[in-house]
Amino acid sequence: MNRIDQKTHQIVDRLSDAFYRASGDFNAYLDFRATRGRMFGGALPPHRWVQRAAQYPDSHIMHFSILAALILFEGLANAYFFSKASDLGLLGGWIQAITVAFTNVIAAFFLVGFVGLRSLSNPDRPFSFIAALIGVPVALSFVVFLNFSAAHYRDLLEINEAVLATGALAGTGEILAPVTRALTFQPFETLEALLLFILGITFAAIAAFKGATFDDRLIGYGAVQRRAIRSAAHLAAIIKQVPLDRSSEPQGVSNTVGSSTYEDAVRLKLDIDTFFAEETQRALNRHREAADVQDEAARHGGEPRSRDDKPPFPG
Repeated sequence: MNRIDQKTHQIVDRLSDAFYRASGDFNAYLDFRATRGRMFGGALPPHRWVQRAAQYPDSHIMHFSILAALILFEGLANAYFFSKASDLGLLGGWIQAITVAFTNVIAAFFLVGFVGLRSLSNPDRPFSFIAALIGVPVALSFVVFLNFSAAHYRDLLEINEAVLATGALAGTGEILAPVTRALTFQPFETLEALLLFILGITFAAIAAFKGATFDDRLIGYGAVQRRAIRSAAHLAAIIKQVPLDRSSEPQGVSNTVGSSTYEDAVRLKLDIDTFFAEETQRALNRHREAADVQDEAARHGGEPRSRDDKPPFPG
């Protein structure tokens, strides 16, 4: 009897904890949709609420794998050329190349994509929007200048090697100052330097795109939705552990599983499932409406009509 009573209390405690957690996370999700994540002020007018579910990849492993592949490929592509000026040989060149590639990819991913472009998609947050307007051009300039300097460094290495091959003295002062040469905006003198610059900018653009799509463009929206979904899934798992037949339990056992907590938990789980099911159906309807409007405009040769329920801001 004591073991049964103890197990019953454990299930009740876990059910209560899962219920309150799911309820709080789901209410936080609804509040975010109504306020668009603003820290101050009340709910916005209904026409400015978030009218869609959060958009984010199912797994971030692919994003990190692509970033790692970009860094590795760019580092290997330049390891040999950077090794010519390193006392450690190929290892030193590879370390230099990986350092440049890592800085290039991570700066583009985080500063340009994850923070900058996503902040620019939220004009209703004036502080972060203005900061992004200033920060994105600065971050882009840094990424471009980094690749420009690295390409000039490779250019100087090639020139120095050619000078040494002819028996002349190397320009030791210039070869150690690729940043100074890059500040003068001198053009590249070798094809390899130009290809290195194009490769670095291309990888930076890919990294910036991955940063912008790493989570929902409305900052914080993806996190609150994932938290609500995880809490609802945990609540469903706890509900399944509750005995379906509670009438056969011994008399005198303090069991509140069949009380209001259980009923409220089941009702909450059904409400959450219904909400996301209706959200999915609304998204499908909007997709069909957009396709019908485009088809109608194509048939009549006019411009597509704008939807009246479209929010004034992205999201």
